[in-house]
Amino acid sequence: MSARLQLNDWPAPKPDFELFHIYCHQKDYRLCHALNLHFKCDFKRINDFLEEEKNPHLPTYAQFEYTDIITHKTYFVIANQPSVKTLVTKEGDLFATEQPELLLPEMPRVDFFFQLYGQFEEFELNEIEDDLNIIPLITAAQRVDPNSHKAYLNLMH
Repeated sequence: MSARLQLNDWPAPKPDFELFHIYCHQKDYRLCHALNLHFKCDFKRINDFLEEEKNPHLPTYAQFEYTDIITHKTYFVIANQPSVKTLVTKEGDLFATEQPELLLPEMPRVDFFFQLYGQFEEFELNEIEDDLNIIPLITAAQRVDPNSHKAYLNLMH
């Protein structure tokens, strides 16, 4: 019997964050400005998500962060669409079309992911969801269980 452990022997990591889907057809900076005004916070753009210096040809995704130093909670807004979209021309097409490579292709209708790190009570998460749905720029916001889909592991920081 081999004492070596296989990769499959390890339990899969569990997401340690709360997650909301945001449906908003605005630019990322406009969404963050609306969040800053509504929640009285200060989202700032940071390095793009999945930015790797080794392979600059991979798509990257806009990412914004806000840390509340009093409650020790950190919030991220991550775009599902890449920062730079590639143009693809298919045979027979007159014009090239944008072909975005989504961060989570399984979630094509989600525009942004709103990720929360820290200790949250259930009522706080419900209030955040209600508040997100009040913001006029946001078409809809929905809380999701980050354990419900393996793809959400790609969002871990």
